[in-house]
Order: sequence, then structure tokens, then C-alpha cells
Amino acid sequence: MKRICGLYVLCLLALTSASCQKNFNHYRELIYGKWELVSENDRVPKNPDRLFFKTSTAVTLSHEGVDYEGQYQFYCNVLTTRFEKKQDLFQEWRVETLQDSLMIAVVELCTTTEGEQEPGAVLEFRKLP
Repeated sequence: MKRICGLYVLCLLALTSASCQKNFNHYRELIYGKWELVSENDRVPKNPDRLFFKTSTAVTLSHEGVDYEGQYQFYCNVLTTRFEKKQDLFQEWRVETLQDSLMIAVVELCTTTEGEQEPGAVLEFRKLP
């Protein structure tokens, strides 16, 4: 019985890992390119941010006319961004939808300039041609 339970747990872990790897590869292929923020909590921004995913880890953020170089990573459906010179922007998103021209994410962790965390914003991006 212990052997069957152990085998079941091992199979479950293998399936979970394979699913995450499939999502990661699929997201990595879709994410490359330029994305523009279309709405934040159903409000259209006056000066929308743009993200340019250049390689498998490098991203550029255009925020209020200034470009910031950073790094990003995907873990299943979690997108993590880090910008050394702009620490108060989106940090960890749970991607709910990622298609060819649409990305909807819920901000799980956002660090503000005061060092506080404000989770829960819904971001919608569209891919630029």
C-alpha cells in the first residue's frame, strides 16, 4: 500500500512538473515582443506603460517616457519582473490569460515607493505589431 501511495505521489509530481514546463514553454514563445498596458483595474491609462521582452530573461519597461532595463522569469503562470533602477513597479503577476495579442494578469505583489505592498490590480496588455 505504501508503495502504491509513493508511486501515486511520484506520478502526480511528474504530471505537475510537465504541465508547468509546457505552460512555461508556451508562455515564453508568446511573450516575446512589445506589449502595451491597455487598462489597469478597468481604467485606461493616460500614458500607458510598454514592456519589450527581448530575450528569455531581458525586458525593457517604458514608463512615463523613460526606459528601464530589467529581468523577468516565468514560473508556470507567474511572471516576475525586476528593474534595478525602478524598484516601485510591478514585481509579481499571476497571468490569467496569455494569448497571441492579449495578456491579462493580476498583480500578486507590487512594491510602492514607500515600500508598501499593494496587491490585487488587474492589468491588461495588448501585443503591439
